[in-house]
Amino acid sequence: MTENEEFYEISSMFKTLLKGITQDWNKQGHELSITQCKTLYRLSQHGPQKVSQLASSLSFTSAAITGITDHLFAEGYVNKERAESDRRVVNITITKKGEEMVLGLRENQRELMGSYFKILPSEDIEHLRRIFTKLISEIK
Repeated sequence: MTENEEFYEISSMFKTLLKGITQDWNKQGHELSITQCKTLYRLSQHGPQKVSQLASSLSFTSAAITGITDHLFAEGYVNKERAESDRRVVNITITKKGEEMVLGLRENQRELMGSYFKILPSEDIEHLRRIFTKLISEIK
């Protein structure tokens, strides 16, 4: 197998893993999508953000984040406020309801991810952490 074929195989395997996790998430009947949850997590961890900041940090377009946050706003998980200095700028903040959702999701995520990773020894998990850290640092 050539190096390019190996990279393709690794990429395909990773996509399959993510797809499986997403399908399992959806089967559990969560009221929010994984993308909506990631958005809430980001706001919970990093505080209020402009749409453009949120889009950049989550690797989405501003238009996609607008759609995601519109749904979260309609459900009461976030607030949207226009900046007084520039009405085009929209700041997104997480609400108390959003924070409560994040707390519940963290526990559910631990269980779901734990079900995948429990088959690996701690040494392999540490290797994965090291590998992903290195790969992600090259992306940014």
